[in-house]
Amino acid sequence: MLINFVYNNKELKIVKNEELKDYLDKKDTYLWIRASDVSDEELAILKEMFNIHPTTVEDIFSTQTRVKYEEFEEYTLIIFKGIKGANENSIETHNMSFILGESFLITVNGESETIDNLSKNQKRVENLLKKGQGYILHNILDKEVDKYLRIKSKAGEDLKKIEREFMENQNRKILQKIFSKELIFLELRQLSESITDLFTDLTKPADNYINNDLIPYFRDIYDHTFKTTEGYKSMLGRMNGMKNMYSSIITMRTNEVMRSLTIIMALMMPLTIITGFYGMNVKLPLQDSPFASELILLMMIFFSAMMIIILRRRGWTSGRY
Repeated sequence: MLINFVYNNKELKIVKNEELKDYLDKKDTYLWIRASDVSDEELAILKEMFNIHPTTVEDIFSTQTRVKYEEFEEYTLIIFKGIKGANENSIETHNMSFILGESFLITVNGESETIDNLSKNQKRVENLLKKGQGYILHNILDKEVDKYLRIKSKAGEDLKKIEREFMENQNRKILQKIFSKELIFLELRQLSESITDLFTDLTKPADNYINNDLIPYFRDIYDHTFKTTEGYKSMLGRMNGMKNMYSSIITMRTNEVMRSLTIIMALMMPLTIITGFYGMNVKLPLQDSPFASELILLMMIFFSAMMIIILRRRGWTSGRY
């Protein structure tokens, strides 16, 4: 389906597909063609009327196309990846395609709420289109980047909760939550980096059919995307810090266990030697004494006390080693 908005003679019109030719070369006339669920007949009209290259057709109708900026002789192709939804475990995205010409803008979208809302507000469309088709492009991209900012803010709040939970209790459950969030943040950072590169191209004066008056506006969006990317890098750094801290805590706990076992073994060593020595079936000192048991017990206590003194002097029992 094609919805054709035409601004001409200080008024906005919605015209039929066959009427588009009448407005293509008119002075001070701007077109915004919103395409969704395009039929073969409608696609043929667009290809013939706007000289759309076959590779462009392939790109705009493929769900696997990456974020892209590509200049052709008669138009500029922009592929933007919008965020449809985000939850605890995944990010749902969709491609938005823009074909920007000297006096026209064609938007091809699957499920863009931003374009849906704009196309329903004809007064807003008129106010933007009378300044040029590039202002429609800017308005849509600006709203979509705002979604990235909102998701980044929510991600920051989620990370703060994880950090507070981590400080209270370090266990496998919180570690699993950290790894799960890290995967989401990595995907969001990759998306942010790709659209930041896109807006880098849009802020350069070039033969891309973008009015020079719009460049400062696109620079503002670029700043937002750059800050979003840096924000995710910072959050990933904090998560790496938590993982390193978790590893350090586990290592310390293991060391504490090993230290306790070592102390026990050190205390048991002289006792084991004495009991093993007097367990032999040979003639031994003190075995004929009526106080043999008491003497052997005193020896065991003495050597145990000596081991405790030695361990304390080395700082093993206080953890200062």
